Amino acid sequence: MNFDQIRGHRKILELLTRVVHTKRLAHAYVFSGLEGIGKRLTALALAKNLLCSSGGGKSCGTCSACIQVDRGSHPDLMIIEPEKGVITIDSIRNLKRELSRKSFSGGYKVCLIDDAEKMNLQAENALLKTLEEPTPDTVIILITGKPYRLLPTVLSRCQHLKFQPLALFDASELIMAGVAGVERDDSLLMASLTGGSPGKAFTLKMGQLKGLRDSWINQSRFCAQADEENFFVGEENFLSDKEDVDLKLNLLRLWYRDLVLYKIYGNVDCVLNKDKTEEIASQSSAFSLEKLLNALLGTEKYSTKLEYNANTQLTLEAILMMLNPKSDFFLG
Repeated sequence: MNFDQIRGHRKILELLTRVVHTKRLAHAYVFSGLEGIGKRLTALALAKNLLCSSGGGKSCGTCSACIQVDRGSHPDLMIIEPEKGVITIDSIRNLKRELSRKSFSGGYKVCLIDDAEKMNLQAENALLKTLEEPTPDTVIILITGKPYRLLPTVLSRCQHLKFQPLALFDASELIMAGVAGVERDDSLLMASLTGGSPGKAFTLKMGQLKGLRDSWINQSRFCAQADEENFFVGEENFLSDKEDVDLKLNLLRLWYRDLVLYKIYGNVDCVLNKDKTEEIASQSSAFSLEKLLNALLGTEKYSTKLEYNANTQLTLEAILMMLNPKSDFFLG
């Protein structure tokens, strides 16, 4: 895949194209952003541009070097991924050995570290030494959805490129192309529910996404109706799968967005969850606009807190409290 085949990320792609042509690449980059939006694709496209036999700064896609990059078998391309959920110091030591050798093709050596936040402390410290004394004609790319989990000293020695979620149209186009039988309306809904992440949509079927969303609709309905004694009865289900907290909070945020818009405009033309219009009308009537806005802003605020390793249980309890019209908890 070439840069011009990647959806979105125009400014990042323009910058990378420019530094490849001018040969002014940084020795290390951090590609950060939501899972499934093209960070790894961009890193591999950059590797192809640098390793292509044509030497013109833009990969031809047909030479043996480009084909080897596509297959992950190019001798000057290293890809490090977590094993059993962690990247250990042994992987980084192996990287250092490889980078110390001359390239097979006489040009660049490129290393991708995927899910870089899963390096343990020993691995990060070993990588730090490599970043402090970079080898000429090498490029290291750290790919991560959680850059705040990297050591500040590692981040400071890399050029940090922040990838944004794809526009809904771009995401829906990729979803339609990659998921068999998905029509436009469903692809737009999937793009919305996943926060502009086609990669997440590819791993979760439409039924799974709707199932997750519906469980949150039921949770919010319960919170709206519960009295103080039973307020946290549903919390265990709310916390049952912490791995999906980011996705679930996005589903909740989109749901409350729809409730706010319906409360303001009184019609469903601008809502995303068009298959739940009756529920939107019903739930919005149970909340004041002030409470709805408070809950919507709260999901944004506490999503950020969870990203920075705030206590998951306390954070979700705070969100639950905001959802009850009878509670006095407001966003501070």
